[in-house]
Amino acid sequence: MRHESSVHAVDEALRERILPVRMVIFDVDGVLTDGGITIHDDGSESKTFDVKDGHGIKLLQRSGLQVALISGRFCVSVLHRAKGLGIEHVYQGIHRKVEAYEQIKAATGLEDRQMAYVGDDLIDIPVMRRVGFAVCVQDAVEHVKPFAHYVTSRPGGRGAAREVCELILQVQGLWEGVTTRYFSEDPA
Repeated sequence: MRHESSVHAVDEALRERILPVRMVIFDVDGVLTDGGITIHDDGSESKTFDVKDGHGIKLLQRSGLQVALISGRFCVSVLHRAKGLGIEHVYQGIHRKVEAYEQIKAATGLEDRQMAYVGDDLIDIPVMRRVGFAVCVQDAVEHVKPFAHYVTSRPGGRGAAREVCELILQVQGLWEGVTTRYFSEDPA
């Protein structure tokens, strides 16, 4: 039985951008979270991550795609989340994200066309202009949307990352391979 993801159909131009993608880079605040920052009395911060977004990232990794995080802020909870998801490339406190992007490219040997980036604010535009597949979340700052090849139907921290993961897996023909075990009649 075929189990399609719930992602919208894409046109040929978008398909051509998604097919070469081998790495997806996510911004954190406003993309993997809803943008809220809880500051505790001791000065520490915490963030809330969507577990479904995390599972989408795991599905990408299971398919062989790489994942990285670039955040303008530094927060220990991001390190914990990245470790839990097995994300090795984590850059925080980055004010010029294109510099971290170049470091990721050098470390992986990937080309711009093989990279996707998901952002939500002005600081993300320089990287979005470089990658082969640029995405912004539904509730991104309006100035960012013209630089996106795809705008999610879901807001940041509430399923946007999962939507991007499913879109890429579906377009690349990897969706069934990484989800078959969930739909199999044999639960073993």
